[in-house]
Amino acid sequence: MSLGERLSDLRERKSLTQKELAQLTNISRSRLSLYEINKREPDLATIRQLANFFNVTIDYLAGCDVITSPPLLSEEKPFINLNKIINEPNLLWHGIALSTEDKAKLKATLEIIFWDAKQK
Repeated sequence: MSLGERLSDLRERKSLTQKELAQLTNISRSRLSLYEINKREPDLATIRQLANFFNVTIDYLAGCDVITSPPLLSEEKPFINLNKIINEPNLLWHGIALSTEDKAKLKATLEIIFWDAKQK
């Protein structure tokens, strides 16, 4: 698997668009696209940045690791605390940062859904 294929796979496993990944890593969307289709190779600093972002080794990204999937993507799915996620300072929805007011509305909506489901 090439660096571009691994990068694309990691991005998709995190359910990110190229635009969202570009915003989160300060790498242009067009550069990410070129990396994913193997038309351009990132420099070492960029490879380090992407490996850190995805919590994988540089060797994994470069295709030197024989591991079929990175360790962070284990089969066991941990529980995710939505309340903690909503309170994150840089929360995005479709690539757009949510304001404090947006987060409050989202939290209120989830509260309604939760208590409605709890009563059934």
